[in-house]
Amino acid sequence: MDGIAAGAPPPRPLDGLRVVEVGIALAGPFAGSLLADMGAEVIKVERRDGGDPMRLLGRRKNGVQVWWGVAARNKRVVTLNLKDPEGKALFLRLVADADVVVENYRPGVMDRLGIGWKDLSRINPRLVMLSVSGFGQTGPDAGRPGFGKIAEALSGMVMLTGDPADTPQHVGFSLADTSAGMMGFFAISAALYARDCAGGSGAHIDLALYEPLFRMADCQLALHERLGRSPLRQGGNDPYGWGAAEADGDWLPSFRCADGRWVMLLVRPEGVGKLAALVDAPPNSGRDRLSAALAPWFQTRMPDDARAALGPLDIELVPVHDGATLAEDPYFRARGDVVATEDPVVGPVIVPGRAPRGYAGDGLRHFRDAQVAEDNADILGHRLGLGDERLAALERAGTV
Repeated sequence: MDGIAAGAPPPRPLDGLRVVEVGIALAGPFAGSLLADMGAEVIKVERRDGGDPMRLLGRRKNGVQVWWGVAARNKRVVTLNLKDPEGKALFLRLVADADVVVENYRPGVMDRLGIGWKDLSRINPRLVMLSVSGFGQTGPDAGRPGFGKIAEALSGMVMLTGDPADTPQHVGFSLADTSAGMMGFFAISAALYARDCAGGSGAHIDLALYEPLFRMADCQLALHERLGRSPLRQGGNDPYGWGAAEADGDWLPSFRCADGRWVMLLVRPEGVGKLAALVDAPPNSGRDRLSAALAPWFQTRMPDDARAALGPLDIELVPVHDGATLAEDPYFRARGDVVATEDPVVGPVIVPGRAPRGYAGDGLRHFRDAQVAEDNADILGHRLGLGDERLAALERAGTV
C-alpha cells in the first residue's frame, strides 16, 4: 500500500483525526468513544470540579468507576473553565486545528459562551460539529432538557415493548443515548467524507436524542397509515403484524434449564409440531399449552444438551445472557467481543472489545481510568505552549 512502510501495521481508519469533545453523559461522550476506538485523537474538555458526571455512575472496583474506565479508555482529558475568558481562548485554540467538535449541551448553552457553531466555524471553516440535544436545535421544544428515557418514550419504541395489558416498558440500559452516539458517529463520518472526498466544507450536525430510535422503528408510521391503527406490543416480540402476534408466525419462547440459566428458542411455524412431538403433546396444543408441556423437558437438561437435541429439528436455541455469563462465554472471548485486561488500580477487569473489526488496534487501550485534568500538562502545557509555570498559575486562578 502506498505510503506505508513494509512491515508497518496498517493505519487505523481515523488515525490523524483530531476531535474536541465537550459534553457530559452520555450521548456525546459515547460518540467520542467510538471515534477514539477507530483511532481518532479525542481531547475531552471537562470542568475542574469533578469532570463528567459519568465518572460517578455505576459500580466501583478498588475505588475506580469501571464504566468510566471503558468510556474514557482512548481519550485525552483536560480541564477548562469555559466561562473564563482565558479558558475560552484556550478552547478556541484547541478547536482551531481540530476536525470535529462533539457537544451535547442544551441548545443555546454553547452560543451564550461564545463557542457555538457560528463562532467555531468562523475560526475553522472545515470543522464538523455534532450537537446532540433532547429535542434538536430547532422547533418549539428545542430549549427543553433532554433525558434518555424521555427520548425513548418520544421515539415510539416504548409503546412497542411489553405486555399489552401492562404499562409500556423501557429496556434496561441507556438505549437512546447510545443510539444517538452511534448515529452521531455515523453522521460525523459521512460529513468528513463529504468534506474531504466530495469537495464539501464543514458541517453542523443537529441530532435530537429521540431521532435514531424513531428512525430504527421505521415501520410505525407506514403501518399505522395502512392498518388504521398503531401496532400493538406483544411482549418482547415484534408488534408489526408478524412474529408471535400471528398464529402462523415465528415463535420466541424462553425456558429455564437445569443449571438455572434461561434459553430462548426461535421456532418457525413448521417447527411447532416437531416440538410437540418431542414431548408427546398434541400437535394442535396451542403455544401456551405447549410452553407448559416443554418447561419440564428443559428443566432436566443443560443448555448445550437442549441445543444438541433441537438442532436436528431446525429449531434455534441461544442462551439468554447477562453480564456474568457474557464475561465467561468462550465464544465472545474468541471473537474479541469480551477482553480480559489489567489496570494498575482495578487489577484484572473484563471489558468490551472494539467493534466493528477489520482495523488495526495497535496502541489503543481497552481500559483507562483517566483522572480529572490528567492530560493538562501534555495538551495545554506542551501542545498549546503554556509551559509548567503558566499552567500552574492558570490552575490556581481556576481557569483550567
